[in-house]
Amino acid sequence: MKQKMQYIQTLKQTLKLNQKLLKSLDFLTDNIDDINKVVQQVLETNPFLELKSPKNYDTQQFIESISNKRSLKDDLYLQLSACTRPYNEDLMDYLIESLDDSGFLSYPIDQYLTDLDIDRELLDAHLDILRSFEPNGVGAADAIDSILIQLKNNNKTKSYTLFRDYQDVILTQNYSLIKQKTGLKKEEIDHLFYEIRSCNPFPCNMYSSSQDDYISPDILIEVEDSNIMITPINQPELIVNDLLYEKVKNDENMKSYFNDAHFLIENLTKRNQTVLFVANALVDIQSGYFLYDDELYPCTLSQLASKTGFHESTISRTLNNKYYSFNGEVYPLKQLLVSQTASGDSSDSIKKAIVELVDSEDKEHPLSDNQILKKLEELELHCSRRVIVKYRQQLNIPSSTKRKVLK
Repeated sequence: MKQKMQYIQTLKQTLKLNQKLLKSLDFLTDNIDDINKVVQQVLETNPFLELKSPKNYDTQQFIESISNKRSLKDDLYLQLSACTRPYNEDLMDYLIESLDDSGFLSYPIDQYLTDLDIDRELLDAHLDILRSFEPNGVGAADAIDSILIQLKNNNKTKSYTLFRDYQDVILTQNYSLIKQKTGLKKEEIDHLFYEIRSCNPFPCNMYSSSQDDYISPDILIEVEDSNIMITPINQPELIVNDLLYEKVKNDENMKSYFNDAHFLIENLTKRNQTVLFVANALVDIQSGYFLYDDELYPCTLSQLASKTGFHESTISRTLNNKYYSFNGEVYPLKQLLVSQTASGDSSDSIKKAIVELVDSEDKEHPLSDNQILKKLEELELHCSRRVIVKYRQQLNIPSSTKRKVLK
């Protein structure tokens, strides 16, 4: 009898904790990491809530992953464990451990051959395995090599050959010289350049050296054959165990657990549908940015509200703390909102700000492109780093290393 009373008391305390956790959530405003932490806690204590997983998927692994973000090397070892190609375990371990923070090889190939006392054929075979893993481009010698690996893995044979043979000319965007050397038409060069620009020279930068700094995106944006694909990610699919409830439905405490499970699923579903709907509308407006590397199109909160039919406050809460992943980088969704300038041209406003920032910078410590990006965001001018590089080149502003003035 005493044990039964203790059990009921524990049950009630756990139930109160569950309800407190659920009430603490602002489903629409909170980011996916905060929500997944609560989901994990409720999964551990609510007998009716289950994680729906695809076949051969390790549920426990997912629960651990949403509370502890894996590092690049963790992910590589995970992929290695599923690798069906024959390999030497010690050699693969050595290669993975030798990667730097950017996912590049730390040493020249000759040093690997000497240190490991192996032939080039064996090393290349194991590098091929490493370079077949995600993120695409890992295990490269440098950023240029990473682009070549990505093009090769994606079967972009013409782009691979063009970039391999004329990378110096391509980096200067000298169309006429490329046309002269290759005999290709401008339309074909444009297409090949687009495939090359679609590669991320630093694909492993999505991993932070500090696990606490990592931000999980809600949305994955990909471009394939001139089509933009938007996929929800990091969103667990939950189900309620109705069969279990039928056996205990006369217990009031169990009924409360059952109701809480439905409450969580209904609100998560509504949240995720709203985020996806708003993201689709926003990406549709900014399609040129993703497809052709154009500048961001002027779009305000009010305009997005009109397009979606939601109130501005709902749009604001939806975009708050939400991120998307594109080309291996993670960005805030609200970065895709750009205030309309007086002239109606957001690119002019950004270019003008870049010129002013460079003119006023410390010449001994000039601003890097990333620092310019942060300062533009402080001015509520939003674009990507690649757009800054593009505008800087159009303005004939050298890179920070070339602008540096020595005493």
